[in-house]
Amino acid sequence: MNAPTKAVPTGETRRAERIALEGEVRSRHAGGKPYPTAIKNLSPGGCCIELPYKADLGERLWVTLPGLQPIEAKVCWSETYVAGCAFETPLYPAVFDHLRKQMLG
Repeated sequence: MNAPTKAVPTGETRRAERIALEGEVRSRHAGGKPYPTAIKNLSPGGCCIELPYKADLGERLWVTLPGLQPIEAKVCWSETYVAGCAFETPLYPAVFDHLRKQMLG
């Protein structure tokens, strides 16, 4: 189920370990209803998701990962319908490890 992800945008450096995965989470905008969203990778500090529209830099949204409450995130980069998002509050290491095991099966 592991799938390679696209390259890191030019000039971006990784701040934490990322796991490549294919799965579905939910996302929403302020005041909006959650909708299914494909996730491409996950790190304690953020994720890469595929949206049904081109996201704007700095846009705020909430991502719901399996078993967690929605996490506020900010779009750091966007290319076509794929966006890199930084979580306002990073995941605790134990939570990240649990999600890694759960989402990679």
